Amino acid sequence: MRICLISREYPPDTGWGGIATFANHLAQGLKELGHEVVVIALAKDEAKTVEQDGIKVHRVVPHQIYGDLGAVSICMPYSRYVIRVASALWQKFIELHEEKPFDVVDTPELLAEGLVPSVTKAVPMLVRLYTPHSKFIAEKLHNVSPNFDHQFVAMLERMAMISADVITSPSEDLADFVAEDMHYPRERITIVRNPIDPNKFSPEGPKALASDGKLTVLFVGRLEERKGIGDLVNAIPKVVEKFSNVRFVIIGDDTNNAKGQRSVLAELQDSLRAHNCTQHVQFINRVPLADLPSYYRSADISIVPSVYDNSPYTCLEAMSCGLPVIGTSGGGTKEYIVAGESGIIIPPRDPDAIAASLLKLLQDENERRRLSVNARKRVLDEFQRKEIAAKTVALYEQAGRIFAAKYPARLYLKPLEQALPDADVLLYSFDKMLYDLLYLKSFRFRLKHWGKLFFYRPRLSLVKSVVAVWRTLRRLVGREYKAQPKMLAKMENEILARQYDPINRPPEYFAEKTTV
Repeated sequence: MRICLISREYPPDTGWGGIATFANHLAQGLKELGHEVVVIALAKDEAKTVEQDGIKVHRVVPHQIYGDLGAVSICMPYSRYVIRVASALWQKFIELHEEKPFDVVDTPELLAEGLVPSVTKAVPMLVRLYTPHSKFIAEKLHNVSPNFDHQFVAMLERMAMISADVITSPSEDLADFVAEDMHYPRERITIVRNPIDPNKFSPEGPKALASDGKLTVLFVGRLEERKGIGDLVNAIPKVVEKFSNVRFVIIGDDTNNAKGQRSVLAELQDSLRAHNCTQHVQFINRVPLADLPSYYRSADISIVPSVYDNSPYTCLEAMSCGLPVIGTSGGGTKEYIVAGESGIIIPPRDPDAIAASLLKLLQDENERRRLSVNARKRVLDEFQRKEIAAKTVALYEQAGRIFAAKYPARLYLKPLEQALPDADVLLYSFDKMLYDLLYLKSFRFRLKHWGKLFFYRPRLSLVKSVVAVWRTLRRLVGREYKAQPKMLAKMENEILARQYDPINRPPEYFAEKTTV
């Protein structure tokens, strides 16, 4: 089969988390089975095409759409980002598909990356669940609020999922949530566990951290509330008080999700200093996926204290490297760890439970060894990537059969290459409506508008000023002088044509440089 994986995140350029890790493992597993795999992902800086481990990877940059949707960027910055990325991914897909057709598309539900392929029904499509935006809204994760911007993103994701031929989930927990959220038949969501390469993530091999005689507890993940890092740091003083021969190694990028949009790392370090525990903790920035096994091998215990995670790869990677893992019941982790056999499951948001479970393992070498052996065995029995890839291929074939049966029911009936131009006109019309509303209701926005207009379009500004003065004079002198010279009428028509023309894109001064 010729398979297209569409994924914003793909290592090493944009390998930021579980999506990138999954896409990489799946691509390699499919290639090992003899399939042709093509990846379309975001670029770190500039668009390019490279070959990574025998797989062609096309890197794209988000589209600049009509002055970058100036008003939408103010009112709906998150949605603007989603639209820009989805458009860029689609354009590259249709370009490659026309050169040589794909048999199937595999894409995440997150941020509706497969929105256009799903509604156009270009090819059979499998949508893979990670954590939909509706879950972030429901659980108030990452400070996501239920405003229109976020609800719109959730709606786009639902459109992509409903239009897909097959939906898979890495956990029962996430599948149950999505089925209830969309009123989607639960039996139509297939559970496909996260795959891993146990040969790379193995107990044998080099270690990244030198031993200092202390037992090492390892945390891998972004420094944010959802990953439970605050709960872990709050538990550290309780552990150190009773077992001082321990060091905590925390690997992950800092975020600005603390109170007041402050650095989470700074907040954690303040807490550790307040409890005189800084000497027991080492912070390391995000480590490339290829280097992670050497860090797992350097540890004695892995801790995954997530508030919610559909199925954290850190848990699977640690198990594959033969580490006893402490995870929470918040999400799908409990489906990967067999509680009491290959790890320990505790409630989320519970520093006392974290401390108690860590002390139990730190003080019992035999228990650590038992859980380590069972964890590695469970990975070998259940999560090898080649077997997961084979199961996925069977779902691709199922998607093909479903696609063939319902193809006439696709939501978009025009030629595929017309999808982006039509979307552009729709988005620009919406952007113009928002822009006009902001101009009408906000004096500050009006001043910014005229400032940009004078800077970028001085001649147009002059013409508009002349027309505005003439209109004012007509209102002042009365009805008998309302006849308008032909030259001014022509100038007004030119203003309308140049300012809002959906064929010729508006000037750069409409663009608000909002960072998402």
